[in-house]
This record gives sequence, structure tokens and C-alpha cells, in this order.
Amino acid sequence: MLLADLQARLRIALTNTLVDQWTLFAPSSGTSRPSPRTISFHLGWALRGTVERTWDVDAEYDRSGMVLESSVRLDEGTARAPHLIVHRRGRLGPEHNLLLVELSADAADAPGSLDLATAQALQRRFGYRYGVLLDLRLAEQGTTARVAPHWQWTTLEDGAVTPEPEAVYDGDVLTAITDRARGGDAW
Repeated sequence: MLLADLQARLRIALTNTLVDQWTLFAPSSGTSRPSPRTISFHLGWALRGTVERTWDVDAEYDRSGMVLESSVRLDEGTARAPHLIVHRRGRLGPEHNLLLVELSADAADAPGSLDLATAQALQRRFGYRYGVLLDLRLAEQGTTARVAPHWQWTTLEDGAVTPEPEAVYDGDVLTAITDRARGGDAW
């Protein structure tokens, strides 16, 4: 699968997650923001329908039971599985490990939560063809949520494809998505 194709599929899955699960992001849904783990579950659920059935989509999958060296640990001092992966269970190598997703509700609120070097180390360690750091930049704006997703992509062969985070949607598209999510009639 080509990078542009995978980006389009992830963008569709993110759009569906934002629209279908908007109450997850809305301030009225609780006293705190949703965790990356919760968001990853819903994003993976939406992504599952966009990739061929030969691929498995798993959130925080860790069947290897391996002790990860410090260079590939995603949390300071502890080993944590990636938030979301697209792979073929039980098989190793780039032909069976398609995508590694690291997600943050708002990286500005959690410095170090999205680190390209660490994600690339994990990508190389397990041979994921593509990696993406996805920062939703979720914030409260009055009584509603504001989201401004940005992503940064890397490939196993070429390293960082987007050296800096880029907006997932342009402004008009993002406005239409959030209006639809909030129950507006943008579509």
C-alpha cells in the first residue's frame, strides 16, 4: 500500500471517528479529556473498515512480551505498546507490519508524549513500513470542543516524510467535519 493511499484511509477513519464519536471529545462528556487509549480504540474501529481484511488493526497490541530497550520505550522508564497498529498477527517484517500510530489528545498538554525519534526507533525495531504521530490538538472552546488534528509521517525506508507536523485537514474541510459532528448540516 502506498503512503498516499494509507493517509487517505487514516483521514477517512479519523473523520468518521470525529463525526460518529463527537460526544467523546465534547466537554459535556465528563470532567477530563479522553485518553489516547480510548481515542485509539475508536480510531482503530473506524480504520478497520478502510483496510483490506488481510490486515489486523489492534490497539496497544503487545503479544511479544519482549522487554524493550530504552531507545524504543514510548514512556519514560516504562515499556508501552504503540497506541494503534495495522499488521498481520504472528508475522514479522515490513511485509506484515504496515502502520504504527502514536496518538495524543493534545501534545502541548503532555510534553514528550509524541516523540518522532522514539516512534522511529520502534518502527525500525519491529519493521513497520509507515509510522504516524497524530496530535488531535483537542481543546475546549466555551461549551464545545475544538479539534485541529496534525500529523507527522515517517517511512521505514526514508525516515521522516513530513519533518514537521502538518494539518490533516484544510480549514474549510475541518469546519464542515466539526459542524457535522456537532449535529449541524454541513454535508
